[in-house]
Amino acid sequence: MTTPQIVTYGGRRYVVHEGRLLLNWRDRPVRFHAEGCVLCCTYRVQHRVGGAPRHPGDACPRCGTGWRGTRPDPCAHCGRTAHLTDDDGRPVHKTCAETAALTTDRPLPERRAA
Repeated sequence: MTTPQIVTYGGRRYVVHEGRLLLNWRDRPVRFHAEGCVLCCTYRVQHRVGGAPRHPGDACPRCGTGWRGTRPDPCAHCGRTAHLTDDDGRPVHKTCAETAALTTDRPLPERRAA
C-alpha cells in the first residue's frame, strides 16, 4: 500500500491523488451574483413572440460587455468572477485553488479587502 502524498499550502495539509488534490467542494457555500456575472444573471428576453426567454449574452445590461460595474468576487488567483470559496473564505475557482496548492513555488496571495 502506498503512502499518500501530502501537500501543505497556506498552512493547511491536502492529500494528492493522481495529480489532483482531494478537496471537498460539496459542503462549501456557492456565491450568487445578481449583477455582473453571466452565470448568475436572471435577465431574460424573448427574441420573437412565443419564443423561449433566454439570456441576451453580451447585450445584457446587467452582466454583458456593456455592463459598467466591476465584476463581483474576483478569484484570488486569476481575477475572474468566482463562485466558490477556499478554506480562508476567499473567492476562488476549484482549478485555480488546486493549481496554486500543487505549484507550491507560488506565494499565497494577500487577502483582498472587501
